[in-house]
Amino acid sequence: VDYAVQEVGPVMENVQSNSIPESFRDVSVLISGGTGFMGKVLTEKLLRSCPDLRHLYLLVREKRGKNMHQRLDEIFEDPLFSVLEREQPKYRHKVTGVSCDMGARGLALSEHDKDLLVREVSVVFHGAATVRFDEQLRTAYNINVRGTQEMINLAKEMKNLKVFVHVSTAYANCHLDTIDETLYPTPMAHDRLKEIVEHVDDDVLLEAMLPKLLGKWPNTYAFTKAVAEHVVQEHSKTLPIAIFRPAIVVGTAYEPLIGWTDNVYGPTGIVVGAGCGVVHTIYANTDCVANIVPVDMTVNALIASAWKTMNDSQNKQAPEEPKEVVKDEPKIYNYVSSVEKPLKWGDFKYLIEMHGTSVPPMRAMWYYFLTIHRFWITHLICTYFLHYLPAIIIDILAKLTGKESPNLFQVYRKIDKFSAVLAYFAHRSWNFSNNNVQELWSSLSSSDQKIFNFDMKQLDWDKFFYNYIRGLRVYLLKDDMSTLPQAMIRWRRFYWAHQTLKAIFGFLVLRVSWACGSVIYNVLS
Repeated sequence: VDYAVQEVGPVMENVQSNSIPESFRDVSVLISGGTGFMGKVLTEKLLRSCPDLRHLYLLVREKRGKNMHQRLDEIFEDPLFSVLEREQPKYRHKVTGVSCDMGARGLALSEHDKDLLVREVSVVFHGAATVRFDEQLRTAYNINVRGTQEMINLAKEMKNLKVFVHVSTAYANCHLDTIDETLYPTPMAHDRLKEIVEHVDDDVLLEAMLPKLLGKWPNTYAFTKAVAEHVVQEHSKTLPIAIFRPAIVVGTAYEPLIGWTDNVYGPTGIVVGAGCGVVHTIYANTDCVANIVPVDMTVNALIASAWKTMNDSQNKQAPEEPKEVVKDEPKIYNYVSSVEKPLKWGDFKYLIEMHGTSVPPMRAMWYYFLTIHRFWITHLICTYFLHYLPAIIIDILAKLTGKESPNLFQVYRKIDKFSAVLAYFAHRSWNFSNNNVQELWSSLSSSDQKIFNFDMKQLDWDKFFYNYIRGLRVYLLKDDMSTLPQAMIRWRRFYWAHQTLKAIFGFLVLRVSWACGSVIYNVLS
């Protein structure tokens, strides 16, 4: 069995009375964003490592013509749940989907569903968000800010609420150089932003106002996530609340499947694009830190933060005060890799190239070569010569020969737009503190540390990327490792074709340079 697809499941043993699994015993959990990348891993982890969990409710919206039940079935067909299905064949009995719309008032919950959640749920993980950096402000506000307010309103009615964990982002305050585990001011209060969004009906006018509204924030995603943190903070005196800020989340490091991922967001898109011989240039600073974190470790820290908040709030409450003042402000957890295990973009490029070239996918269109440019002008030149020019030639040849056009030019336009959005984060390094995360790790028992490992000090980046690359091939590109010998044959052909083109291009450059030099010499002489 290839190392990348081995299944890893922590053994449940010596469960202590105050352990994480024991704290989730007979508890019903509500997850928003459970159909997303992190949400699926959170769902699987809770069901597998907290086997005495009473029930799990997932908020699910209709999407692309699929209703809530169809989407749930689709989610649980993912290989991610294969280990859980083998260990607990009837796990689906513990899961109930609840139809909702995070951008709608009242979350578009039916009265029956709302009453059910209010009566049964005691732990809430709010992870639903629109993660598009270039999302329209109205949509970003409705989902990220108003949706958070609606989730809190729902939580306030829950009769047995133990904890509400809001999943934010480490980059909610990315306009700052130093980001501690605390709240920072936003350009405007939540109420003021709400007033503007609701009173300006014209989307074109609202987008025109965007630069002034955002202030120092680079996009609507970071801005609305920052505002949402303050929405959460307003209720932290009466609710047991924590704010969890993960950095850039990528595939699994250890469990339940090594190297699993299901999307091409962020750096993963670069890795897949380069591995398939499509992406050849990116705009980034190789000396800046790529703050990536494995999704399984991130989810473990998220669950631990809920456990810690539950314990702290119970300890602070007097017996005669069932749900009064819990804390003055929410505890914030910056889950980042830059403190204990920093990785620069230059290291990132080296590792994906080293491990990527050894397992090329069958879908590869060309040989792997990726260049990183810290200067926009050099990146722009390479974009035209390495992306757009070949795309135009290939698209034209496809049309002339009557073949279906791959429409590469449009593909590269999307890649270019994506690269421009990421440039802000690829050219900066932030000084994060994560004292709360380190204290959280120290507070776990040895048993919980084995089951819910999120200690970045233990992570080996070389080993991680070895599995990450293979996981992308197997789980994302659906390219079984048995096809590797055939893929290597194609890879070698691409290599020699690539070297031939380089030689031809070099020869042409020399010829042109010689000709230009001769003309200049003749003119001057």
